[in-house]
Amino acid sequence: MPEHVSGWPEGHSLPALPQQRQTGPRSESVELSTEERDAFTELVRQLGGDRGV
Repeated sequence: MPEHVSGWPEGHSLPALPQQRQTGPRSESVELSTEERDAFTELVRQLGGDRGV
C-alpha cells in the first residue's frame, strides 16, 4: 500500500501495538508419580466415558 494511503511509514510498527514475539511459548512438563498417573487415567475415563484410555 502506498505510504500516502496508509498514513504510516512502511516498515514501522504502530506504537499502540505491543511487539509480537516471533516464537511460541516454551514447553513445560511435569513428571507424575505412579499414583498421580493412575488418578489422572481414572479421571479421564470418568470424563470421557472409558474410551480405552
